[in-house]
Amino acid sequence: MNAIDNPGIIQYDRNGPVSTNPTFETTVILPKQGETDLGIMCWTDSRFACQIMAEHALFFVLLMPPEVAGPERAEANRFLQIFTDLLKQIDSYGIPTAEVVPTFATKVVDAIKPFIAYKERMHEAQTSGKLRSLVWPLFFDHTRREAQRWCDRLVQLMTGDVAYYRKEVELFGTEIMDDHSEFIAHLLDPDERALVDTSFKFGQTFSDLYTSTASGIDQYDKIVACTDDILAFKTKSVRGIEAGTIKSIIDPRLADHLRREALKFKDELLRCI
Repeated sequence: MNAIDNPGIIQYDRNGPVSTNPTFETTVILPKQGETDLGIMCWTDSRFACQIMAEHALFFVLLMPPEVAGPERAEANRFLQIFTDLLKQIDSYGIPTAEVVPTFATKVVDAIKPFIAYKERMHEAQTSGKLRSLVWPLFFDHTRREAQRWCDRLVQLMTGDVAYYRKEVELFGTEIMDDHSEFIAHLLDPDERALVDTSFKFGQTFSDLYTSTASGIDQYDKIVACTDDILAFKTKSVRGIEAGTIKSIIDPRLADHLRREALKFKDELLRCI
């Protein structure tokens, strides 16, 4: 049986659950709410992580002019190939049994660790001026934090623990949504003033939620509501970007990438303990 046909798996597109894979976007494959099977949780999180890592590498390639960042771009291309191949292997292998999960997850972690080191090195080079790419230092650091988080999550799954812990999910997600909002604001055409303003407001909202959550204030309900709002904003925006009705320099693949990460955050919030 194909892994995505497993009754414990569900796919989501921009309109919600789907039964087929549309051609105009990348769907998100997640466990059904309430699912606790270790193999399913490991397979879906490993798959999501590899897809995100492959796209990070793709974005670096797109933002590194070969004339000024040839070697660094070549490294990013190599990581793109590594994670593209690993994603194919995950799809081909299917859902692992509980006994195989440690080996299965270790392979993904071992692929991510060198990418974390690369992102750290690129962040330092871009910040110091040694690297002259079009990648913001914040984007290098943002993608590093995501990669480290996925390593930590997969290591947790190796122990048999499938739970998402509320404070960790909230702190990770609100910080990521804050970054996303800043990225969108700075990539929109300056004439898109209303959208730019909305993006900055989302950034401030999630920054405040991160700060209050870190200080111990219970903001769960507000975080869920704000995540719904930013997911709706990203969904509408990516459609406008694809249709050319929103002026920006946002690659449609990046816009859809940000949308899928918001959907994943919302899904994790609903699973938290």
